[in-house]
Amino acid sequence: MSEETVTKSKWTTRRKVLAAFLAMVGISTMVIMPTLFWELHAADKALHGFCDALIAKQYKPAYDFTSKEFQASVDFQKFTKVHDDLTARMGDLKSIEITHSEVKDRSDGWYGTAETTMDFARGSLNFTYILKKNNGSWKIYSYHEE
Repeated sequence: MSEETVTKSKWTTRRKVLAAFLAMVGISTMVIMPTLFWELHAADKALHGFCDALIAKQYKPAYDFTSKEFQASVDFQKFTKVHDDLTARMGDLKSIEITHSEVKDRSDGWYGTAETTMDFARGSLNFTYILKKNNGSWKIYSYHEE
């Protein structure tokens, strides 16, 4: 009977350790997941604002969705020319679909990546956008055609 008691108490200890571990994982998930979801939602919202402005050919509001780093390397005239050239090549931009997006908290701040399909009058192109959170708001950090 003493062997049965030892075996039973070992199972109880294992069970307690497993339950404590699962509780820690569950609590961590409940804390982290809403933050990730909120940041992903905010990043996607900024990207949609940028894309909606491009669809409407409102280049100044679209440019305002870009980061200071982006604006330091691409002035407004170049930005406008790139999108005018893209419209000449592919036709008017009709819609943009985000096919995959994610956000990560890195040592130097929050970054997001979004893979998109941009539908034009004469076809579709895939673009990848990098977003960065600066001073509480998400901005387009860079983007390129795949």
